[in-house]
Amino acid sequence: MRTSASAYVRLLAIALALAAGPTHAALSASATRIAGSGFVLRQVTLTLTPASAPEPALAGALALHLAAAHADVPALGWRDVALTLDGTLLRGADGRWHLDGPLQVRGAPGGALAKAQLGLLLDPAEDTLEAVIDQRGVRLAAAVPLDTPTHVELRLVGLPLAWLQGALAQAWKGASVTAGALDGTLAVDLDPARTRVSGRLSLVGFGFSAAQGATAAQQFGARGDVSFEQADNSRRFSFDGALRGGQLLVGRIYVALPAHDAELHLTATRAADGALSVPRLRFDDVDGLRMDAALTTNAAGTLTSLRVDQFDARLPQALQRYGQGVLGAIGYPKLEAVGRVQGQLVYAQGVLTRLQLNFDRVDAADGGNRFAVAGLNGGVDWRQGAAAPATTLMWNAASLYRVPLGAATLRWRADGAALALSAPVSIPLLGGNLLLQHLALYPGASKGARLVASLALAGVDLGQLSGALGWPAFRGTLGGALPDLRVGQGRIALDGGLSLNVFGGFVDVTRLALAHPFGPAPELAAELSLKGVELAPLTGVFDFGQITGTLDGSIRGLRLVDWKPVAFDATLRADHGGRISQRAVKNLTQVGGGGLAGGLQAAMLSIFSSFPYGRIGLSCTLVGNVCTMGGIAPAEGGGYTIVEGSGLPYIKVIGHQTRVDWPTLLARLQAATSGQAPVIR
Repeated sequence: MRTSASAYVRLLAIALALAAGPTHAALSASATRIAGSGFVLRQVTLTLTPASAPEPALAGALALHLAAAHADVPALGWRDVALTLDGTLLRGADGRWHLDGPLQVRGAPGGALAKAQLGLLLDPAEDTLEAVIDQRGVRLAAAVPLDTPTHVELRLVGLPLAWLQGALAQAWKGASVTAGALDGTLAVDLDPARTRVSGRLSLVGFGFSAAQGATAAQQFGARGDVSFEQADNSRRFSFDGALRGGQLLVGRIYVALPAHDAELHLTATRAADGALSVPRLRFDDVDGLRMDAALTTNAAGTLTSLRVDQFDARLPQALQRYGQGVLGAIGYPKLEAVGRVQGQLVYAQGVLTRLQLNFDRVDAADGGNRFAVAGLNGGVDWRQGAAAPATTLMWNAASLYRVPLGAATLRWRADGAALALSAPVSIPLLGGNLLLQHLALYPGASKGARLVASLALAGVDLGQLSGALGWPAFRGTLGGALPDLRVGQGRIALDGGLSLNVFGGFVDVTRLALAHPFGPAPELAAELSLKGVELAPLTGVFDFGQITGTLDGSIRGLRLVDWKPVAFDATLRADHGGRISQRAVKNLTQVGGGGLAGGLQAAMLSIFSSFPYGRIGLSCTLVGNVCTMGGIAPAEGGGYTIVEGSGLPYIKVIGHQTRVDWPTLLARLQAATSGQAPVIR
């Protein structure tokens, strides 16, 4: 026997009427399959028999047994569950039928209705069916009009969200519920071509996991009006209410919601191919973050457009509640800030077309000491291909890698694709100045440089710079010009150069390039040239031992990763003679892994405190963590000459190790500058 759900309900009503007749005959019915909108029952049996009536009020009662060996409810994710209902059926004086008894469903997700109590009221006159299900503090009440059995009104009290695991898995592949309960009212329409659910819900303690943990929630709370509609493989969802407490993780976005209500108004549609459209996203956490936005993604989940009409972040709450995940993912897990940031932006087809930011008394500092700013006020305003009002951005103090910058005021003008300084700016820097002669930002650039600048340094005190960077106490000044600085695709390229007037000579730095400057492992490339650097103050700073004379040389192909050398070709020469102390001789000998050129020289070390020399030379080419060493020239009998004496007492230092592990060489240099003079015997 095959029949529809509404016909089966009417057949049941007729059977009840017959069973209530004077014969009190037993009735039985069976069906191979009963299909309705949203459910299928197979191998269904129904029996009605007169029940013993120990109480007068139960006279005429019927014992009902209903069983379905197999049941499917796709909307709930129920597949091949079994259900059994045993109860007492009684027709009241008003003509309505009452049914009470235990209901058992086996195999439903989350143990739904595994041991429930059902109360059912059938009113033929009103053509309605009402049901109440209780199970250990959980209550579900449903009302169904018999002329439209695909429409259900639901009331929920303490519904475990685990019972909806199947429904969640249907809507979101791979998602699983871990905790939570639901209260509220819902209207459900299970039309053949469309499923619609709407109502008001309250959610507490919600926990779920999806995408192998990339999306998850814990102790999440929400309340408000919801609606869900599914048709033609597309789904539409809306929510108008508030979120409260708990944590959410969506990719890189981690949210720790406050203990107070944060309003959320959301409308989202997922197409059949998986593309997502969110035309309305309004969020209001009054003391943290306010946002009014819209966005779209493609089927792969990649952001294709984003419009933020209003953005208002109050710091530090906004960072603590909503920024930790993103900041940690891009390398700023310890960023701290106070103040307020507001703005707007538009992003479409991979290009930023609108950016407006306002800062109000913002103090920010990166925990890795890469940058900091205090008293940041003002803002910028840029619109692709359109005019925008002039703006001003200023700060009281700032720093880059612990190097302090003085107060500055930057005035901006929007010019087509660029946001540029309207006038040069001089920024105090360690007793000197950093002059920004030109600076232009290109926020919408998809390729090439996003920032172009020219700048100059003048009179910067190297002693102060050394203290800020934790270097030895160099003395001198730093100056130079970088006429073309370009930033793009995570890389800073600089044409021109810097000149350091240090220790009576000059160190010129050219071909500078810096990649990932604020990332976890910055990469620096440069070329260095040394000319006329006086060795006496230089070796005094490093406590290497006294050497007089002047130093020339070069460091080609320098590459630093996380500020540690990984490649270079260095040659250092002192070709104009001078004197070298006993300790410096010893240290140069250790660095080259060599020795003195004769036994008599070793004996002289204990007599003389310094020696005249004609030339000193040392080279190192670092490749693959191995340094290939060299000196002035090859030495007779092997090795290379590091120090070539002049006059008496004559001394010559030979290096014998041509290949040295870089860590070993560093250890030798550290030992040489540790401040402990060697003991010569």
